[in-house]
Amino acid sequence: MISTITSSRKYGQPNRQEGAVLAVSLLLLLVLTLLGVSSMQGTMLEEKMAGNAKDRNLAFQTSESGLREAENFIEQLVSLGNFDGTAGLYGVGDPEPDYADAQTWADSAKHVDADSSYGAYQPPQYNIKRFTTVTGMEGAMNMSGYGDNKGTGDVTIFKITSRGTGGNSDSAEVIVRSNYGRIL
Repeated sequence: MISTITSSRKYGQPNRQEGAVLAVSLLLLLVLTLLGVSSMQGTMLEEKMAGNAKDRNLAFQTSESGLREAENFIEQLVSLGNFDGTAGLYGVGDPEPDYADAQTWADSAKHVDADSSYGAYQPPQYNIKRFTTVTGMEGAMNMSGYGDNKGTGDVTIFKITSRGTGGNSDSAEVIVRSNYGRIL
């Protein structure tokens, strides 16, 4: 006996495929593309953040260098005659410039440019204000511990304001302020 196999498919008619595999694979490709683009954007943002952190650190270090240069300037002083409100040196009676005002740092009569730029866009700038003088025993410096008086004399107190910038023209700006005393 010969058996025949019957099929629901008729000869000569193509198989009807719906294209589900193509649609799913295109959808997965779209999702993978979106993931790749968003990860590239995240990487670029992280790179910008790292560059800004480096720039701010350079501005801070530059400002600190300006502060140290101002302290060295004070250590070299033999007279307080230059503290007359010009060239970034202010006396006791002179009004202190507004360190937050850009004009203070643009006007060369209101600040001193440091000798070196320390790798920043521009050299650090600083100004020094002679604040007050502490006289006699009030100015005694206790360096090594309780009750050990290491020196007496009139201590002149100075306020130093230093400004540093980062590596380019539109970079970070850091302003550091300090008080510094010296027996003259």
